[in-house]
Amino acid sequence: MNDQQQAAPEQMVFPVPEDFAKAAKCDKARYEEMYRRSVSDPDGFWGEHGKRLDWFSPYKTVKNTSFENDVSIKWFEDGTLNASYNCIDRHLPEKANDVALIWEGDNPAYHYSITYQQLYIHVCRFANVLKKMGVKKGDRVTLYMPMIVETAYAMLACARIGAVHSIVFGGFSAEALAGRINDCKSEWAITCDEGVRAGKSVPLKANLDKAAEHCPGLKGVLVVRHTGGAVDWVEGRDIWYHDAALDVSSACEPEVMNAEDPLFILYTSGSTGQPKGVLHTTGGYLVWAP
Repeated sequence: MNDQQQAAPEQMVFPVPEDFAKAAKCDKARYEEMYRRSVSDPDGFWGEHGKRLDWFSPYKTVKNTSFENDVSIKWFEDGTLNASYNCIDRHLPEKANDVALIWEGDNPAYHYSITYQQLYIHVCRFANVLKKMGVKKGDRVTLYMPMIVETAYAMLACARIGAVHSIVFGGFSAEALAGRINDCKSEWAITCDEGVRAGKSVPLKANLDKAAEHCPGLKGVLVVRHTGGAVDWVEGRDIWYHDAALDVSSACEPEVMNAEDPLFILYTSGSTGQPKGVLHTTGGYLVWAP
């Protein structure tokens, strides 16, 4: 081993600009104070943070936990709310024209911004298409999509009508996709014709078609047109989003959800065994996420 190999790796420290530090909502001292309170007074700490959300009916119980025998952990279990409403609707009175999403394509030359008002319309229309297909509260919906704005619309649309979405990474094989569809008992899937990654097409619809051969419980597939690439079609199962959205309303009332109702399922990678679906509930996840 030469001297260069023995040398310790260089550490680079970048000072925080003063203006940036002044605008920060939390510094080290504030973080440590918050952490101490979260440990010493968890009900008071999380009860205050829960009030940052908009509730249809406020919670009275912050947490209800038991770590004996069958572990039981419940957050805000007597409150009702909706994730889509909290992400979109509550911002409309004052921020309707503010930017809610910025999308950049595989080619950075393609990018655009979505305001809260535009997001509301897109999500409501997507939600109404799902309802038109027969998707209802409690149904499981698998999303096999690239990083496009319609993926965000689909997630928020599922939350709006009370359906439980499960996102499967677009780079996974048909076999991996089928396993996750079957494991979460998904009856519905949302995909697009193709994705684009590093300038190359990713045959998402074709992969889902292969997966569907091993998913007897799959009833419907909603397909978003992204690249315009040719796809095979299964009549009676496949539906083009742009066709289904022609005659739907741009308004959709959010479903009233209990805080402990499922919001989404996210699978572990499966690198050390069978992938495991982690189910996140509505109230607890929303309070943690901001």
